[in-house]
Formats: sequence, structure tokens, C-alpha cells
Amino acid sequence: MDEALWHRLAVALGIGLIVGLERGWKTRDQHGGQRLAGFRTFALAGLFGGVLAALSLPDRFVVLAAGTLVIGALVVGGYLISVREQRDFGMTTELAMLATFGLGAVAVLGAPFEATSAGIVMTLLLGFKAEFHAAIERLERRELLATLQLIAMAAVLVPLLPNRPMGPWQAVNPRVIGMLVLLIAGLSYLGYFAVRMLGARLGLLLTALFGGLSSSTAVTVAYARQARTAHAPTTLLAAGIALAAAVMVARLTIVIGAVARPLLGALWPTLAVLALVPLAAIALTILRQRTETAAEVKLTNPLQLSMALTFGVLLVVLFITAAALREWLGDAGAYTVAAIAALVDVDAVTMTLAHEAASGSLAPTTAARAIAVAALVNTAVKGGLAALLGGVPMLRTATLVLGVALLAGAVTAVATLAG
Repeated sequence: MDEALWHRLAVALGIGLIVGLERGWKTRDQHGGQRLAGFRTFALAGLFGGVLAALSLPDRFVVLAAGTLVIGALVVGGYLISVREQRDFGMTTELAMLATFGLGAVAVLGAPFEATSAGIVMTLLLGFKAEFHAAIERLERRELLATLQLIAMAAVLVPLLPNRPMGPWQAVNPRVIGMLVLLIAGLSYLGYFAVRMLGARLGLLLTALFGGLSSSTAVTVAYARQARTAHAPTTLLAAGIALAAAVMVARLTIVIGAVARPLLGALWPTLAVLALVPLAAIALTILRQRTETAAEVKLTNPLQLSMALTFGVLLVVLFITAAALREWLGDAGAYTVAAIAALVDVDAVTMTLAHEAASGSLAPTTAARAIAVAALVNTAVKGGLAALLGGVPMLRTATLVLGVALLAGAVTAVATLAG
């Protein structure tokens, strides 16, 4: 045997040891004769799969097939005995043993890294049984559907979409649209469950922080309305709006970094100002306020089918509109699209512009300027909503803070992007 084969056999044994450690700990209170398999048995199962795979090379795979039938028969026999003697109908250990045998074989057949990774993931699934069951028990139907929809989008829908330019001006790539929709949905999904797990009543600023991951505009609307009912101090409500606006900037930074990282080199001064001004206002508020009053921010599930389709349609329209306006107006078209789209949603237009810069269909300088326009317009929209829904108290606090951020951001953008 060569050294590589010995190494792969060691990997096969190691996979069995990893899985066996968890299964052995799980059944540690049972006597050896009362459990189907433990630490040593799983280690041997992994090694057995590796040895049979080695004996099957290069073209004698009937050996591996025969061995699979043998271990399958042993597992089935053990399961039947367990059902009869202990009335235990669970099949987790039996399936884990078959999987360990298979991963041992895969490791020797030429994919040791993949087999090890799969073994570790399987061990984590086995070890976090209690946590997974508790999470499932707390899961609401709409959250289950959202999770299934996200999985379907990632594993089925996006891979099936054509990966070529289509439509007017060859402006739309369905695969790219799908991936961008998936990224938007994934960010909103994470934000929703952050609020769900930590609780919206842990404090005004904490709620705004995680609410901003999903929709800073939703936080602005909810907090501005509460300012009229006096359920919480206006200064803290304004701080929550400011924090959500800062989180929006962080969210955009992540999106741009994921799609077109070089754009951050030109945009970071503007984005930093748009985030630091609200954060400075929050710091002053915390110094003045020693108590926090919890507030409710009702965030809708972003993964409903209608919402996902809306994002998709919006992205398609933005891609086509951006291409058309650039054809007719030159660089001025990108700025017009950015300003109009930011009135509704800043993430979609940012992704659109970042992708076009990354693909070479839009000059990076133009894309950076247009994204800055979108961020500034969206900040202005939130300031206007705060004043409109919250009245004079919000006009003096949240709108003032966002106005200062808007002015400072505009000056910074002109100074860094105009040249």
C-alpha cells in the first residue's frame, strides 16, 4: 500500500471515531449489550467502509457492494432486535452507522476532505438533537414556510435559471437576478430570526438594531408612529431610527462587498459619514437617557412568495431601465434610476449597480456615484417619513439627525466622488 492509501484509511477511521464519540456519549448510560453501536463500533464501521473501498479498486466494486449488503443486514437485524426488546422505533443510530460506513468508503475512493466534512456535519446534527427539537417546537408555520422557500430558492430555483444575458439590450441574466433575490431574502431572513430569537422587547435600541437588518424604513415608520402615542421617550425613539439608518449603511456595505468589493474603495467615506453621524447621535442619547423603554416593531416575513416575486420584478425592471437610460442618456441615466429606485428600496438598486460594475457593463466610478445617490435619497426618505408620521417631536430629533447625516454625506460624496 502506498502512503496516500494509508492516509485515506486513517481518514476513514477518524470519521468513525468522530461519529462514534457522539453516539457513544449519547448511549453512555446503557450497558454494552443493550445498545446497537457505540464508540468502537462506529470506528470499525468507518474503517470497514474504507478497507472494502480499497479492496474494490480499481474496478472490483462488487466487493464494496457485497460489503454494503452485509453491514446493511447487520444494521437491519440490530434495529429489529431493538424494536422488539426496547420498543425503540428510532432509526437515527442505524442510519448514522450506514452513513459512517459509506463516508469511510468515499474517503478511500478519492474524496477524503469531502467525506470528513460530511462526517463532521453529520456529527453536529446528531449532537444538537435537543436544540434542533426545541427550535422546531418554537417554529411557527409562516417561519417554516419561509425556511422551506429559502431552501427551495437556493437549491432548486436559482440553479435552474438560465445563466446568459437575455431581454432588451441583453440587460437581464436570470441566474444573476435569482442570486441577487436570494441574497436580499437571506439578509432579511437572518434579520427576522435575530429579532425572533432575542425578542423585540429587550430594549428600544436592540429592537432597532435587528429591525434595521430587515427594513430600516419599517423601523422608522413604527417608531415615528409611537412618538405620537408617547409610549416611549421621543429621544429614544429617534435614537432607534438613527440606529436603524446606520444598520442600513452596514447592510449596504455587506451587499457591495459581496457583489463588487472594489467599489468600497471609493464609497467608504460617504458610507462612513452616513453611519457615523447617526451613531454619534445615539451615543449622546445614551449618555442623556439612563432608562430604556421597550418598543414593538412588527416586521413581516420577507420570504413570502409575493415579496420574493416583487424583488425579482423590481430587479428586472431596474436592470432594463438602467440599460435603456444609459443607452439614451449616458451616465446620467444610472443616477436617475438610483434616485427613483431608492424611494422604494435601496438594496435592490445597490445590488443592480454593483453587479453591473462587477460585470463591466457600467463604469465603477458611475456605479459608485449612483449608489451614493441612492443611499442619500433613501436617508432623505426616512427623514421625511419620521417628520410626517411623528410630527414636531420627530422633526426635532430623528429628522434633524438624518438631515445632518444627509448633508454631511452629500458633502463627502461630492468631495470624494465628483473628481
